[in-house]
Amino acid sequence: MNKINLNLLFILSSIVFSSSSFSDESIYRIDYIIFKFLPDIDSKEKFKTPEISFSDELINITELKYPEFNKPDSLENNLPYQDLFQDISISRIITQSNLQEESTDDDVRMSKNQVFFQNDSGTDFAMEEIVQTLKRSKNYRVIDQNSWFQEIKDQSLAPAVLIKTEIDNGDIVVGEIKAYKKRFLHLDANLYFAEESINPSSFEKKVIMKEQIKKGEFVIDEINLFENENLEFLYQINHSRKVRSKELHYVDHPKFGVIFQISPIKNI
Repeated sequence: MNKINLNLLFILSSIVFSSSSFSDESIYRIDYIIFKFLPDIDSKEKFKTPEISFSDELINITELKYPEFNKPDSLENNLPYQDLFQDISISRIITQSNLQEESTDDDVRMSKNQVFFQNDSGTDFAMEEIVQTLKRSKNYRVIDQNSWFQEIKDQSLAPAVLIKTEIDNGDIVVGEIKAYKKRFLHLDANLYFAEESINPSSFEKKVIMKEQIKKGEFVIDEINLFENENLEFLYQINHSRKVRSKELHYVDHPKFGVIFQISPIKNI
């Protein structure tokens, strides 16, 4: 085999390796819903104050924005009368949704202008029906929902994604999620439930924060996660689970819970 053919073989092999390394099969959409259990009353059950721990490097989810549209008042979905709503079981929601998922074959697609670790505000949230079901219930209050695409890698290379909700009625959930592959898909969730407090927990955490702005291009900064925030950390979910793609998974604590789903992309 002459030198030219050897070079051509090397180039073709590189292309095949590159395309397999970044194939659609390794790209997934991750969706989650975080909610609080109601009614919000004091419980006799005592919980150990969690020890706060974060990765030294985190990825922040950004948002692909569109021109702002102001909803008319009639479209706002305010649901103030929780005591009039349904008594709904989370386990029933998960079971029914998974059964419905098995009977459908919806393609998961990434927006043309969207990059990894970015929420596309112009697309419908994949679990919106579940969000609305929870909002109609007197048993739960939705704190946050989000969605992004990422390449899922081996555990040693998997990035930790920052979860930090807006403060809702004095409550906030903050932590990190890590999705990775061993033989199967896995997801680690380390989430803390905190409240605004006049006696905040003494905790500071400086991390390297990364935000993806273009394909393969990140803005990197060092920040203090809890600067100027008076928070008392009360409860923790620290859970690792083997998951099946496109299946709903539910992890909870007596005070709050998270529903998540990992779905493979059809194509870009």
